[in-house]
Amino acid sequence: MKRTWVVMRHAMPMMLAQLIPLASGFVIVSLALSLGRDNFVTVTGMSATIAGLGALITVGVAIATLRDLAHAGDDADKIARALSWNLRIASAISAVTLSVSLITTVALWLVLPQGSLARAGILIAFLLQIPSYLISPHISVLSSVFQHLDREKENFSITLSRSAVALAVGVVVVLFVDDDLTAIGLQAVVGSVMAGTMLAERRRRLVRSNIHTRVFPPPAFDGRAIWDRAVNSLDGAVFMLLFIVAQLIAASISVEVGAQVAGAVAFCRTVIIPLKMIGVTAGRLSLREPGARRALAGASISATAVIVVPLAGLLAVSASLGHSPLSDAVLTLLVTVQLLVEPCAGSLFSFLRVAFGSRSGLAGLIVSYVIVAPVVLVICRFTLPTAVGIWICLLGVRFLFATVTLLALRAGLLRAGEPR
Repeated sequence: MKRTWVVMRHAMPMMLAQLIPLASGFVIVSLALSLGRDNFVTVTGMSATIAGLGALITVGVAIATLRDLAHAGDDADKIARALSWNLRIASAISAVTLSVSLITTVALWLVLPQGSLARAGILIAFLLQIPSYLISPHISVLSSVFQHLDREKENFSITLSRSAVALAVGVVVVLFVDDDLTAIGLQAVVGSVMAGTMLAERRRRLVRSNIHTRVFPPPAFDGRAIWDRAVNSLDGAVFMLLFIVAQLIAASISVEVGAQVAGAVAFCRTVIIPLKMIGVTAGRLSLREPGARRALAGASISATAVIVVPLAGLLAVSASLGHSPLSDAVLTLLVTVQLLVEPCAGSLFSFLRVAFGSRSGLAGLIVSYVIVAPVVLVICRFTLPTAVGIWICLLGVRFLFATVTLLALRAGLLRAGEPR
């Protein structure tokens, strides 16, 4: 139990740094959904998923940076070299992030009805969020430096102040800007501006600590390094791609179903992405104490459970009382069950990537999300074309992924010579 609280203590500021902007986005989507602004919800939810996909790609950047900084230790020169190299890779990753976001936006544009407001909105949102896509990998590198130096609370304070501004502006936009296209554009602009200010503030604080670096160095298109970072974030990226596919299918059924699924996705994204930081933190601690991988894996599972179990209970009670934060009580209960799976899914998978290397658990990920998930979602589209039906498929795939991740942990411990 002691290790659980150690992991939580180190992970909590990083979790909150990710949770707060995501929660702000969910509040805005939830508010718009309650006001019946389905087009705004559909576009904003899809745009947030695209942005979340980019953010998850940069999780691989964070993992690689933390591993390089762990090898650098407390040596200032080695830290500077590791930081410089990872920022060069981040510049290259920016091109990858932008490309993936563009491809996803085009796919969404194609599936939305011709001439619809949502179709125009998705293009406006993408164009105005380009600055955010380009700088997100660099933010991830600088955030990792704060974590390496045990200054996670500073990451939290920077994110808190910027996200408070974004939330306030977003609520004003939803309540007082009636034109959906204008509201969508304003939301996108606010996101890009806040990302820029967070990057600038992190750099300023590092400079004050005598850590000087060029934030946007020339890109290093090192295929092996880029692939390593891509693989490290593959689970999150695939997970978000599945959410995008689910939203595409939902939008093809009706705008109402699309809005329902977008709301559920926004909630899950808000919870699940920050939970990955528990696994990353436990994995980082295991690099300092290699013989404790089994104990720290258990700590990762239990620390995640400490958060999701009360949250799942609260959701279940809310749904039973008719006060569901989502649009449908059954959909809320399905999301509740999915939360209970998370200790052995995304969080544990992040632990495997840091503790055992980027290939750990990869086979199970491919089976679950690349092979099984698309098949069941396509079947659902023609047999149970509702938001509940779509989420039953997503939940089943998540159960499968949790099972194969536990098997990957067992295999990793056996290779490391640790008792199961």
